[in-house]
Formats: sequence, structure tokens, C-alpha cells
Amino acid sequence: MLTKSIDQMLRVDHPEPDPDRRTSYFFWDEQGNLINQYPKQSFSLNDASRFKNIITDGSLLNVSAGGREYRVLGFRNPMHETDDSSSLPHVSYVVVVRSLDAENKMLQTLRTDLILGSAAGALVSILAGFYLAGRSLLPIRRSWNKQQQFVADASHELRTPTSVILTRAELLFRHPQHTIEQESQNIAVILKESKRMGKLVNDLLTLARTNSNQLQINAVPIPLHPVLAEITEEFQLLAETKAIHIHSHFQPSLIWGDESRLRQLFIILLDNALKFTPPHGSIEFTCRNLSHSIQIIVKDSGCGIAEVDLPHIFERFYKGDKTRSRTEGGTGLGLSIAQWIVQEHKGSIRVTSQVSIGTEFQIIFPRK
Repeated sequence: MLTKSIDQMLRVDHPEPDPDRRTSYFFWDEQGNLINQYPKQSFSLNDASRFKNIITDGSLLNVSAGGREYRVLGFRNPMHETDDSSSLPHVSYVVVVRSLDAENKMLQTLRTDLILGSAAGALVSILAGFYLAGRSLLPIRRSWNKQQQFVADASHELRTPTSVILTRAELLFRHPQHTIEQESQNIAVILKESKRMGKLVNDLLTLARTNSNQLQINAVPIPLHPVLAEITEEFQLLAETKAIHIHSHFQPSLIWGDESRLRQLFIILLDNALKFTPPHGSIEFTCRNLSHSIQIIVKDSGCGIAEVDLPHIFERFYKGDKTRSRTEGGTGLGLSIAQWIVQEHKGSIRVTSQVSIGTEFQIIFPRK
């Protein structure tokens, strides 16, 4: 069968194959002369000679010819010595050559794709790395900026009372012969600013301890309504001096919390309400029991808070009306402390306000 196929390919009248075929056949005699190639004239004699000495043990080899690469298989014709019936030249060796252009082109395309894919992957990885690194640094930057702002604001707040105390003290030394009564105004200012600075230092210490988790809540069962009634009574006298009416109503309620911190919370809210409520205004202080919680409301008919300031009122040292805050002696730390106390008691605090109408703080504590 093999001899028949070879004889057919050696005949002159054998039809040429499809020109797109990538496989060629070379037939050699015992003396190493090229008998024929199939398809005809697919290779020049010079290029064909490169396949002449191919090993004929059936091994596959890669051979370059004419600037192209081929896969070559050479083998001895097993019938060349026994078949004498053919009039055609005896074929001793057969070399099968297959072009590797398509495979090399595919490999080149794959190599290009891998290089481009690797480059794109590396670029995406670098960009993603920068993006993720930037995202991971955001909390650190935000914390650092807040710390820097906190230090700057604290320094500013402490500098003012210090400067006032220093100035008033220097005025006292200018007139050493004056009596205390004559210098009572300077002494009163020094006393006022000292108290203000003392309060600011205490607030700063409280916030510093909350940041370092050194301040703990000592939670015990507390009847809340007696505490609220006592605080209201303490503020009643101050309210009367400004002709402000405090309307209170407290339902009996029990909360699990730290009494001293809860007192501090309600004092901060009532103090703010009292500061920013004009004469003949009113403050409502109520506590009532809900199905699963306790609701405390502090509502005043004061100047209100601008809508642009509402999202920032719990930030440290933030003051919406800075001129009035300075006049009233505010430091901008009270609401930050109040928010921390509420959160430590697993509660929530929110505020609603309208300018020239009033402000309402609503606190929700879980019932125990």
C-alpha cells in the first residue's frame, strides 16, 4: 500500500494537491539523489538539500530552510529492495516536511497576548495597589488631621483666657495702692476666665480619656426620674434670673447606667438650652417610657441652629455662632462629651432645629 502511494505521487500525471497544504514529501534514491518532491516545485533544490541528510530512524526534527521553520520526519522505504515491478525509480528514503508557520504565528500571537496581558495585569495591580493603599491610609490621615485640628483648637481656646488673666493681672500691679474693692472688676474677670479655663481643661481631660479608653462607665440600676428632677431644680434658679420657664414632666423609669455621667449629659443639654434661649422663652424637659426604650427630650425656644451647622454640632470645638459662643463662654466640647456618654450607654442622640424657633435634642436609651 505504501509503495502504491509513493508510485502515484511519482507519476507525472498525478494531480497537484491544494496549494494551501502545508505538508511536502521528498523522495530520495540510494545514492542520495532527489527523485521527486510532492507537491512539485514547492522547494528549490538548494532548500530541498537541507532535508537530504535527515536521520531516518523515525525521529521528528525541526529544520530551518529559506528563513522558515519546518517539522521533518525521515524514514527508509521498507519496500524499496523487494519491489521490482515498478518502472519508476526506486525510492530508498522518504522525507515528510510540514511547515510550522501557522504554529509559530499562533505562538507569536500567544506570546504577544501574554506580554500584553502581563503588562496590563502589572499596571492594574500597581494602580489597584496605590488605590487600596490610599484607601487604607484615609482613616489614618483623617485621624491625624483631627488630632492636629484638636491641638490647634485647644491651644486657641486656652490662649484666650490665659491672655485675659495675664492682662488683668498686669493691670492690678499698675495700681498696687488700690483696694480690692477698687480692683473688683479686674478680679471678677480673672475669676471668670479662670473658671472657664478650668472647665475647658476638665473637658479636654475627659475627651483624652475617652480616646484612650481610660474612662469607663460604671453601670448600675438607676431610677432616672429623681435624677432629672434634681437637675431641673438646680437650673430653675438660673432660669428665673433670665425670665425663662422650665416645663418638666418625668415618668418613673429605670435605666442601667453611670449616674455621674448621666448627670453630666443632662447638665450639658440644659446648660446649652439656657444659654441660647432669650428672656421670656421656655424650655421643655421631659422623660417618658416607650415600649422598649426611654425617651428624654430637651426642647427650647431659643435662636436655633442653622441647617448648615447641624451635621457638625457634635464635632469637637465646632461653634456655629462663634460670636455668641464666645459671649456665652462656650468651648464647643460639651456636645462631643454628651454624644460619647449617650453612645457608652448604648443609646442614640439626634437634634432638630429651626433658626429663630428653637432646638430639640432627643435621646433614646434602651430599657433594662
